[in-house]
Amino acid sequence: MNSELVRKLREQYPNHIPLDVAAPLLGVSQRQLSKLIAAGREPFSLIGANIGIQQRYVRVYTERLIAYLNGELF
Repeated sequence: MNSELVRKLREQYPNHIPLDVAAPLLGVSQRQLSKLIAAGREPFSLIGANIGIQQRYVRVYTERLIAYLNGELF
């Protein structure tokens, strides 16, 4: 992942990244990413979390996503 994209992600999304931004970086659709995180499927469950009792909202954490895309998360 290039440093310009990393800087941009950290500036625009300091805590968590919207699904519409994260999904293309991971090569999946927004709905698929949401389901994979909610189901606890690795490696997707390592970069995000299901917020709420049911699958109400899925959050993708910025630093975890950057680490995963750089091959540093495992």
